[in-house]
Amino acid sequence: MSPLSKTQQALALMASEEIGASEAARRVGIKAGTVLSAVMRMKGKDVCPCCGQVVREGFEIDRDVLKG
Repeated sequence: MSPLSKTQQALALMASEEIGASEAARRVGIKAGTVLSAVMRMKGKDVCPCCGQVVREGFEIDRDVLKG
């Protein structure tokens, strides 16, 4: 599995440490606007529990293949 992108790292920081987009962006070395754009793209959409990416329209998560 490939490592998380900087944007995904920032989103993970926001969730795990309950910090804002600006602080998460600063910690991983990207612009806050990048993180805010990702947050807005994710609103109201399914997110893959394995990789954290937004599941595109027309695709489904096959929960039978997930671990645990």
